[in-house]
Amino acid sequence: MTQQISKHMAPMEEMLDRAGGVDERRPGHCEKHGDFIDAHFSGKGAVKQAGWQGCPTCLSEAAAERNRTEERERQAAMYRERVERIVQKSGIPLRFMGKTFENFQAVNQKAEKHLAKLQGYAELVSGNDHEGRCLLMLGKVGNGKTHLGCALLAKTIRATGEFCAYWTFAELVREVKGSFSKSAQHSEQDVYDDFARPRLVVLDEVGIQNFTEFEQAVAYEAINARYLSEKPTVLISNLQAKDLPHCVGERVVDRLREGGGKALDFDWKSYRQGGAA
Repeated sequence: MTQQISKHMAPMEEMLDRAGGVDERRPGHCEKHGDFIDAHFSGKGAVKQAGWQGCPTCLSEAAAERNRTEERERQAAMYRERVERIVQKSGIPLRFMGKTFENFQAVNQKAEKHLAKLQGYAELVSGNDHEGRCLLMLGKVGNGKTHLGCALLAKTIRATGEFCAYWTFAELVREVKGSFSKSAQHSEQDVYDDFARPRLVVLDEVGIQNFTEFEQAVAYEAINARYLSEKPTVLISNLQAKDLPHCVGERVVDRLREGGGKALDFDWKSYRQGGAA
């Protein structure tokens, strides 16, 4: 049968076959696509792999699927690169850039419970039903509050692909004060708009200031901007819960606690003093 096919091929077709590396043809049958003419490639100078090629429609479909898979992988890689750029631009300090929930050292039961709550909160703020619920992380220095806050930011960015930001309260105040300069390129409102824009904000180092009326006003305007937009905010402070209202003001604490906002007390001995993570 192979000879019959070759016998009746036009000279031009034979020339094209030889040029393309085809040295033999035969009838074939595909359960999916029916009858076809199979081609054998010698492999000498041929683009295709040597041997019988099989159903050309199956080959075409397989090639198309490979192309689709490669495109999906390319798009996924581009997305991962974009997300990592967002993480890098989030403001997370270099020291805390690699901090995760997995490498947090929960050295006692309370630390384990707080870790679990942070993981649950990460799932909440990565979804669409968070309703702007906030979180306060309060207590002693060196218990991993900033570690967990930065891990939460990175986790949320990677889960959503959206921008989240780390601020210290000193940075926030400095940006607002900078807007008062005659040479300033931004307004006070620009600062509050920037603070309100991210999906999630971690506001760290709250409470190391004297908290003048001006600083209380800055805290309120910033937190209220996110409150009105139903954006979640995580506040980190070395203060105890009872002392926080005296510094940032009752209205700020009310905004943060509204809608089920929780306060986690990190009250164990600092790991830097041989106590905890």
